[in-house]
Amino acid sequence: MYFLGVDGGGTKTIAYLLDEESNLIFKNISGPTNLLENGEEVFRKNLRELLYPVLKNINPKDIKSCFGLPAVGEFREDVKILREIIKEELNIEADTIVNDVVIGWAGGNLARDGIHVVAGTGTITYGRKGNKDIRVSGWGSIIGDEGSAYYIGYRTLNEVSRELDGRKRRTDLTKLIFKKLNLRDHLDFIEFIYDPQKDRRSNIASVAKITYEIAKIGDKKALKILKDSAKELALTVTTANKFLKIEKPITVTYSGSVLEKNEIVREEFIKLLAKGGYEVKSPKLSPVLGAVLLAFLNYENNSQKREEFINKLLKIYKEEEK
Repeated sequence: MYFLGVDGGGTKTIAYLLDEESNLIFKNISGPTNLLENGEEVFRKNLRELLYPVLKNINPKDIKSCFGLPAVGEFREDVKILREIIKEELNIEADTIVNDVVIGWAGGNLARDGIHVVAGTGTITYGRKGNKDIRVSGWGSIIGDEGSAYYIGYRTLNEVSRELDGRKRRTDLTKLIFKKLNLRDHLDFIEFIYDPQKDRRSNIASVAKITYEIAKIGDKKALKILKDSAKELALTVTTANKFLKIEKPITVTYSGSVLEKNEIVREEFIKLLAKGGYEVKSPKLSPVLGAVLLAFLNYENNSQKREEFINKLLKIYKEEEK
């Protein structure tokens, strides 16, 4: 038996395949797999590129799988439609299909009570206590995604637009953004944002890295945008626990580039939540290994085998983090 975990995202999708002895026998990366944001054609293409190289050599009946995908829970008959597409493209039955935030939660605290925040291209928060669960945010780039890389990029570009036309005083933010993006004038600026050849959501989200670089050298506007991002992310956590009522200390884990790689956002996020008895911890496993874990837990009922499998996953993650 093999255990397949898929971590879909707004920028990239990752797959790991493990055997029963917890040996990692395959991993791969492809492009985004958000059916609502990217469309069905892109979704199918990236799914094929991700898994076809390994599935052509393995009997599909020998695979137990968990797909953590964006947009699950956001359109009618979502799981049915996604399961049909996966079957058509890969010839495997998807055993478990959940929103990608659920595999983040499973990896973050080994599928135990707690709250998990995904803050990458988009944002969504998921919490579980026993059989109760809730998700907060995750409304997509048009009306939501507060705190995400997209949010940071949008806020930054919006500030630049206001400085360019005089609604706000020109500061170093515009100068530095133009320099980092190699822009000459406002026409280059517009082309960067609206280029039909690029995925607009990912393109705008990519600016978040530049905002972070600018904030590190002391730009006040960039710093405010990042701190506002942290406030938005913290709000999703406290909102989730109003429903769950997890007793203190409340474990909060995270995944995604905004909290993993941006210490300004992360430190502000931790500081804001500490006041309410929340303990923010780095995840025990990556989301894709969280997906593998859920695939295994849904297959194996023996508690000893479960613990052994989890311990091996922890070793894989530790090795990859070196």
